[in-house]
Amino acid sequence: MKRITRRTTKGQIMLIMLLFVVPLLAMLLLYNVYMLRVLNKKITLNNENTIYLYETLLEQDINSAQYYLSNSLANDRNFLRWNYQLDTLETYMCGQNIIETYEDYLNTHKNTIGALFAYSEKYDMFRISYNKEKTYRYEQKTAIKNYLYKIMKENKIGSGWSVYNIDGKKYVMLILKNGATYAGTFIDFDLVIKPQDKQGSGDIDFLMYASMEGEPLIYQNYLEDNHIEIRQTKKSYYITGNKNNFMVVQRPLVSAGINQLYITHYQGILNYMDVSQIILLTMSCLITLSLPLVYLILRRTYFVPLNRLITTMESIKEGNMEAKMSENYQIDEFLQVSKTFNEMIEQIKWMRIAAYEKEMETKNAQMQYLQIQIRPHFFLNCLKNFYALAEQKKFQEIQDMIIVLSDYLRRMFRNNSVLISVSDEMENVRNYILLQQMSLSNPPSCNIDIDTSLMDFQIPPLSILTFVENSVKHGRQTDRNLIISVRISFIKDEQESFVCITILDNGSGFRDEVLEKINGTKGELDRENIGISNVKKRIELIYGERANIIFSRSNGSCIEIYLPYENKANEAKK
Repeated sequence: MKRITRRTTKGQIMLIMLLFVVPLLAMLLLYNVYMLRVLNKKITLNNENTIYLYETLLEQDINSAQYYLSNSLANDRNFLRWNYQLDTLETYMCGQNIIETYEDYLNTHKNTIGALFAYSEKYDMFRISYNKEKTYRYEQKTAIKNYLYKIMKENKIGSGWSVYNIDGKKYVMLILKNGATYAGTFIDFDLVIKPQDKQGSGDIDFLMYASMEGEPLIYQNYLEDNHIEIRQTKKSYYITGNKNNFMVVQRPLVSAGINQLYITHYQGILNYMDVSQIILLTMSCLITLSLPLVYLILRRTYFVPLNRLITTMESIKEGNMEAKMSENYQIDEFLQVSKTFNEMIEQIKWMRIAAYEKEMETKNAQMQYLQIQIRPHFFLNCLKNFYALAEQKKFQEIQDMIIVLSDYLRRMFRNNSVLISVSDEMENVRNYILLQQMSLSNPPSCNIDIDTSLMDFQIPPLSILTFVENSVKHGRQTDRNLIISVRISFIKDEQESFVCITILDNGSGFRDEVLEKINGTKGELDRENIGISNVKKRIELIYGERANIIFSRSNGSCIEIYLPYENKANEAKK
């Protein structure tokens, strides 16, 4: 069979809406995202061009200084002589000549090199020449000289261009070694040409430098004050700052082992959009914001009335036939459905009342039949007992039995109701046991244990007596007295409360085939078990599936009857 897929009206309306709105909204959002990326790439490209322009100048100085140092170590006579045995004067003169060539280089190039220095490990001689474009204080020179002298003397130099921190200031330094002779230089970023130098302010777009690990080499205080992060990312740009108001474009300068960052004030996407782009962005936002409003209108006009109709129908389905649909609708279709449905429910209520009354008449008639059916069975047993006593000429016992039986019959004929109290039922049991004790040579005994709060609990008549009679009829044995126990107690689980009626005897117990038959049927038993069948039928008619009877064998017969406890006042006392 082909499966039919059903959808709700609410879902259908929302689906139709989404089929039109979502593609349009997605197109506008994608366009805005695309424009954002295009504009950011445009800004990034401009900033990368600025970096490249200044990178070219810096790289020229770096390559020039590196070539000069390499050539000096390999070819300069003074550096080469430092590797041989010289007297003090010759050693000093070589150092002096090196300084003079350094000064000539610095005066000629006037670049970003802060200083050139040389060191002879053989003669422990250190020489340094500073760029005259940068005025170093005496304390700075002393700190630089001591630091350089120490790292070369201890041979703690890096490979290639490396970042060194000298007295709180960072330099990118190159130190080369040939034999026992060192030659080196460092970049002073105060001498590096930067675009902000021409504009004369530090609180603008600016070019800065950092190590490959993200450690700033200049403007560290400014970065901390504005919460500008230096990140290691594969992207060519990112947005940062305390209010995300800075765009950082980065480009590595591999030859110097540093990272170049151009930081600009990011004024937001709107600042870079033209009028048409702003209009499209505004439309996208308005459409997005209008969706909740459209949903609220639909909800008020269609979804809420539909939910009211469904809620009312669910309430009626659960048995609340007094529920009615509201007729306060602004839409004609909902109003017509409500009126028609209310009229239909009224007709169903009258039909249900008539059907219920007919069902109750049928059930009462069936209950009366079952109770009448079970009583002759007991009366015939009594007549048999009278006959036996008469044969034995026990006339006093016959008289006593007639008094007990008359009281028993008076109770039986007086009570034709569907339910009687536990106390009335137990009085019938006591009279029955007394009759048996009067008529039998090996009479049974009955132990009764009842929760006193359950004496007024209503049960079907003969529901206990039938099983007591069955124990006397089938459980007696010649070698011992029959003992019957009746216990009535209250039990409660997490969901419901029950009254448990247990009838036990020490007789022969139910046979296996009988147990299988009486536990596996809903009352359809043979004539031998007509009493049990009648009790099961009556309990089923009164309680339905809420009640249960369990038959078992435990040193005799065991019957457990579980009836639902519906007296809320007595339940609270428990």
